[in-house]
Amino acid sequence: MHVEKGASNVYADLDTPDADAMQRKAMLVVRISDVISTKALGLAQALALMGIEAFCLEAWLKGHFRDADETVLHACLHHLEIQRD
Repeated sequence: MHVEKGASNVYADLDTPDADAMQRKAMLVVRISDVISTKALGLAQALALMGIEAFCLEAWLKGHFRDADETVLHACLHHLEIQRD
């Protein structure tokens, strides 16, 4: 079996359009998920803090963030991070 080392961006390895943007969005979604878990936030709490609808967060966490606005992802992460434990 031949194994080839890839780049640091899996989206670039897969020739995905807008690979850099997809990588940034993926990292933002991972961070959002981590903060929600670390702070033990329930779905309702997380949604209230971020000001988004449940279908958005659920889609992002399932990997459906191609059409997500990077600015919105940043804002959501910011709102979660400034919330005191």
